[in-house]
Amino acid sequence: MFRKLLKYLKVIDIDVLIYSMTKETILAFPELDYTIQSEVVNENKKKYFIQIEDKIIHQSTLFKSIYLLQLIQKKGQAIGECFTKEEFKGKSIYPFVINYIAKDAIINNNQKEVFIIVNSDNVSSIRGIEKAGFTIHTKIKANRFLFFHYNVTKTDYFSS
Repeated sequence: MFRKLLKYLKVIDIDVLIYSMTKETILAFPELDYTIQSEVVNENKKKYFIQIEDKIIHQSTLFKSIYLLQLIQKKGQAIGECFTKEEFKGKSIYPFVINYIAKDAIINNNQKEVFIIVNSDNVSSIRGIEKAGFTIHTKIKANRFLFFHYNVTKTDYFSS
């Protein structure tokens, strides 16, 4: 049990890009021949996934709120915990799903803005995020200990 607690007592380096989508920036994304399913996990999480023959080939999570957005004085839903099975990468599934999630949140659930956070060095995810129609909002570099962020530097890419 102590080992499980120990991992939370480390300083974490954060170097992320925050992208956003609003009603004005929604991109019409081509339909793919996949059915996106969803499932409420808990009060803060909704899982979206594509399943083929009982195997999940892609999964993304929509969080009702995420603490990191407070660093840019924003509130809103954020997409995260995304993965695509290796053999399905390069088929535009990732941008298709995150575009679908953002449109669902904005149009059907009256969200003003939806965010997605990605590590700055994750080039393939960044390409998919931009292909889905998200625009870069802010870059954040910081250190985190438990829930505390310090040495925070932000680069804003547009003013809201």
